[in-house]
Amino acid sequence: MKYRIFLLLSCFLSIVQFAEAQPAATDSLPRGAWARMEVENGDTTFLMSLRLVRISDKRVFKDSSEWLQYYKYKIAARKVYPFALQAIELYEDIEAETAEMSRWKRKRFVRREHKDLKDDFTEKLKNLSRTQGKVLIKMIERQLGKPFYEVVRETRGGTVATYWHTLGKMYNYDLKDGYHLGADPLLDEVLIDYDFGEAVWKY
Repeated sequence: MKYRIFLLLSCFLSIVQFAEAQPAATDSLPRGAWARMEVENGDTTFLMSLRLVRISDKRVFKDSSEWLQYYKYKIAARKVYPFALQAIELYEDIEAETAEMSRWKRKRFVRREHKDLKDDFTEKLKNLSRTQGKVLIKMIERQLGKPFYEVVRETRGGTVATYWHTLGKMYNYDLKDGYHLGADPLLDEVLIDYDFGEAVWKY
């Protein structure tokens, strides 16, 4: 089972590149939680910025199997969340870096950097379970707003995307299907907890 999910997630390695970190834009306000006082014309004003918190009602499950599935998703999300963030960031870096490149130069650029990333991630991803692989892909799809197949096709070409789509279907993964809000309410709940998407419906 682990070998199967490793094969599927190899396509994840195909979509991203090793990108140099860009300096963050400086802001006039500090990051994180902070508070300060400003005095202007004798009037005192307090400015505060607090860290975001999520408040929700206690979840009620239909039965023990639904409870178990929810916590499987929670455990999986905790494991793959860092990978999803990096994949999304690197995909967006690719799009920005190669926006003005020709198709040939873009393909060469991605392929040149692909090996470094693959060597870095292979050991980390090959031990993911099937559920962890599913959650990882759905995090990426929901944040980017497109099926995983399209992500691979845009970065690695139609042939590579078709290959992984065909292989994925052998293990009940449809990379062309994409993320559909409401199709898996328990997964929707978990992804909202990790700030992927917004709560536009009530479970």
